[in-house]
Amino acid sequence: MSLNKIRWGIISTAKIAETAFIPAVRQTRRGEVVGIASRNRQNAESFATKNGIPKVYDDYISLLSSDEIDAVYNPLPNAMHREWTEVAAANKKHIFCEKPLATTVADVEAMVKICDEANVVFFEAFVFLYHPQTMRLRELVGAGTIGELLQLHAHMSFTLQRPTDNIRMNQALGGGSLYDVGSYPITFARCIFGEEPVAIQSKCLIDPEYGVDTRATVILEFSGNRTASIQSGFDSFAGQGAALFGTEAAIDIPAPYHPQEKSNFVIRTRDSEKIISFENGVPPFTPAIEHFHDCIIDGAKPLYNASNAAGTLNVIETILSDTLMELNS
Repeated sequence: MSLNKIRWGIISTAKIAETAFIPAVRQTRRGEVVGIASRNRQNAESFATKNGIPKVYDDYISLLSSDEIDAVYNPLPNAMHREWTEVAAANKKHIFCEKPLATTVADVEAMVKICDEANVVFFEAFVFLYHPQTMRLRELVGAGTIGELLQLHAHMSFTLQRPTDNIRMNQALGGGSLYDVGSYPITFARCIFGEEPVAIQSKCLIDPEYGVDTRATVILEFSGNRTASIQSGFDSFAGQGAALFGTEAAIDIPAPYHPQEKSNFVIRTRDSEKIISFENGVPPFTPAIEHFHDCIIDGAKPLYNASNAAGTLNVIETILSDTLMELNS
């Protein structure tokens, strides 16, 4: 590995690699995308040509075992994250894995253990956690700018057309709305409160045809009788959004999970409104990838350990377990 440059490989030609990951790496100071692998070499070659990637590998194993790769981006379906994370770690590759890291807490714990033993850096790609907007929100809440934070509302949903072969509706590949859009507001709530919920209530809809959840309403209770209300799903048009409610003020966040090059939130008091803007021209993935590079090259301490993913999955597992118990009662 070069002392000042991380050579990235990507396994899969997933759209998010092209639209979000590659542009972000190219804005970082110490990263370059040098390789791509797919189950179909022709697809990989087309992707490489379109995106200016110099090396095409025959398969995932060839990329992960290559001495020309230092770190791997894994945007594979949820159910495949553990397998290929473990292969990457065994080949001493640092891993930036799409969310959620896995579909169970047990899988996350196993993945974290093998990466720790291999001494490789392992991140979950909830990139909003590293964005200046989220850091500023946490700073304001911690400083008491809105008084005591009592309630949080967060939502994310979109309309998924049916019938569909979309992997989000594929049970075998770890599909379902909670793993997809629901994981964002759950992670956001845990981040802003800075702790794990002490109780979980939910109402979740399981699609009888596809066998995955397609809509959920969740109440998370945190210490001190503070709560987060969460809505997510594949069957309603809403997009994303969040709001924080304190004893002295509230904060409205239009884009809590995908803040772009220009983003903002609004602090509302009883008699005023203040807009906090972020216009740094940086794609949403870039701060997270920069920090990933710092951890590899400089030995920086990760702001969030990969084990943080277990908190969100614990919530999701609880919701799905409670839902199945209700359906079977």
